Amino acid sequence: MSIVPDNQPSKNREMNFMSSIRGVLTGIAMFPDKLDNLVPLSPELVKPASITCARAFADDETTRFLIPDATKRDKLRFSFEYYLNLTLISGRGTYVTSPKCEGVAMWFESEKKESFFDHLRAGFPLLPLHAGWGFLLRESQLDLHFSRLRRELAPKRHMYLGVLAVEPAYQGQGFASKLVRPMIKRLDEEKMPAYLETQNARNMEMYRGWGFELIKEETMPNSSLKLFLMLRKSQEPTLI
Repeated sequence: MSIVPDNQPSKNREMNFMSSIRGVLTGIAMFPDKLDNLVPLSPELVKPASITCARAFADDETTRFLIPDATKRDKLRFSFEYYLNLTLISGRGTYVTSPKCEGVAMWFESEKKESFFDHLRAGFPLLPLHAGWGFLLRESQLDLHFSRLRRELAPKRHMYLGVLAVEPAYQGQGFASKLVRPMIKRLDEEKMPAYLETQNARNMEMYRGWGFELIKEETMPNSSLKLFLMLRKSQEPTLI
């Protein structure tokens, strides 16, 4: 929010102030408390939601990259717990399918950034204790690479689907669609694109069904991890 100099005419100060307020309200409105039948994340749901995410990604290509030692992959929950706490602190949009947390979706608005203190409050200093320094180093490298790609491929304001996870026992029952379609509908109303990356080629067909298109494919430097970058342009709401 910009500060208007005192020597500016009062009418202009009012116009700038109202413009700033509208910008703030627009950002907040993207993550309503009510989004169809989805449940916004709350503190008491962080742990069960983190367990759902960890189970969903237990055998994912990204997990193999982050935690090469299969015997230590039970620590993955702590990483998701940190990110879920971060979304609560920073006001990001995380929704679960129900209090049972059959599925979890984490949405991030591109123009909203977390502060250093947000990361501290979310539990970042504890990550090395739970998952080890090797995990933290690889995750940092991956996150930096993803951030660079997002800036390159989706430079304009967009919604980023950071995590989409469904408990293995509930996969194939429509929970992923239940999580994604309400936000897609809202984004179409706002005429805002959506962006995601997946490391699993099998998931691309699912995302294409929601209107995402593959815009780039590459390999993570110094690894064999494949990256599939996908973008969904806003559509007329009736097309969903």
